[in-house]
Amino acid sequence: MSRVTVEDAGGDTLFQIEHNGNLYPNFPNINSITNIHNLPIRDDDIFICAYPKSGTHWVWEVTRLLVTGQTVQDNVEKGAGMIEYMPQEDVTSLPSPRILNSHFKLKLLPQDILKKRCKILYVMRNPKDIVVSYYNFMRGLPHYKYTGKWENYMQYFILGKFSYGSWFDYVLEFEDMKRSHPDLPVLTLHYEDLKEDPLREIKRVNEFLETGRSAEFLLEAIEVASFGNMKQKKSNQVTYRKGVVGDWKNWFTVAQNEWFDQLYQEKMADSDIKVRFTLP
Repeated sequence: MSRVTVEDAGGDTLFQIEHNGNLYPNFPNINSITNIHNLPIRDDDIFICAYPKSGTHWVWEVTRLLVTGQTVQDNVEKGAGMIEYMPQEDVTSLPSPRILNSHFKLKLLPQDILKKRCKILYVMRNPKDIVVSYYNFMRGLPHYKYTGKWENYMQYFILGKFSYGSWFDYVLEFEDMKRSHPDLPVLTLHYEDLKEDPLREIKRVNEFLETGRSAEFLLEAIEVASFGNMKQKKSNQVTYRKGVVGDWKNWFTVAQNEWFDQLYQEKMADSDIKVRFTLP
């Protein structure tokens, strides 16, 4: 394990952590990454699993409101339950039921998650919007120390040369894990669906978690966890940029889009995963 610098196509560098052949953000607490598989898991833990910039903040906030039964706006961030970021002793001290989240691939997380059949909220988002969001995120956070240009970043990111690797690898591996563990309770959520009809999707989460919240509560929770409210109330403003579907159209050139579409067809040819890149 070591801290490394990784170059984009133009020679600009990002500070990252390398561990067992995988790259992760340049978090201050390295031990949380190297010892993540040793984290003690409880039967009632709720996990939110997603590739970065897929909507984890929204789902974590909604889940927290449903579990606690309170619609109080505060400045607590999902980082409080991010197991590769927080010191392990802090995660261990959280009261049950813990709402934990990670961008690690499922096979790299503690295997007791599978053995104890912890409930998992799995969030997906179209990779074109993800790369735009992550590019701006990396440029905005000081621990990355990144100043590179979009044209030098986009392809390298899609090819998995930066933090957490390839989106394709992540989602395809997760689908394989679901097939190999059919008894694992997983609710798949799509970012685009959340934006299209938040009430429909929060009802699904409410039923999956068996939290039994009323229709009135769900509407209040949607308002509290709305992108505008979270951008205003939460402390890390870099995290909340636009939160829209289809912003990639403002960034991708025609050539970049054609390159991506061809790669997508190749990578996803044998997959049943359905991804929407725009909304009506």
